[in-house]
Amino acid sequence: MKGIRITGGRFKGRSIEASDHRGARFTPSKVREAIFNIIGDVEGKRVLDLFAGSGSFAIEALSRGCAKATCVEKDQEMCDLISRNLNALSLTSLCEVFNMEARYAVPFLYKKAYNYDIIFMDPPYEKGYVKETVSLFQDDAVCNKERLFVVEHSKREIFDAPISEGWETIAMKRYGDTCISLYTCCSIPFKGDTDET
Repeated sequence: MKGIRITGGRFKGRSIEASDHRGARFTPSKVREAIFNIIGDVEGKRVLDLFAGSGSFAIEALSRGCAKATCVEKDQEMCDLISRNLNALSLTSLCEVFNMEARYAVPFLYKKAYNYDIIFMDPPYEKGYVKETVSLFQDDAVCNKERLFVVEHSKREIFDAPISEGWETIAMKRYGDTCISLYTCCSIPFKGDTDET
């Protein structure tokens, strides 16, 4: 197994496992560090990590003070890897892992009234998954609170700005073949944000 270095927070310098299976791709530490430099303080935030792979983004967020995280990954072997990584750092109680495809997970989380401050997605490159996944956040919106979306994608995947109605581009950075695009959106379907009086 390869190792992925955590770049900040209480576990800075520690390494977690990454799959060495052919075709597996993970975000380099320097790119992940750059993402969090842009995001800034995540203390107390809630994070959703879609297409989670080894769970490195969620674990990095928890290391930096994130309150809760959810990892969504369709590959069972990768889910087992995420669980091992969480267990190694005693983070199991702070992060749920769902063995699901993103297109099923987002409606599922909506129905369960989960809500998040930061949504990270790193789908397979150039497969059309980004726009497909973004569209899931356009339906049945019941809240009016800004969210931060962090999208990792190939430099050959070009998105219009805004990526969809109600979305605003915050930053776009390129690291070799990889691009990181950050957006805010004020309309997403997590009914957990609805306040009851």
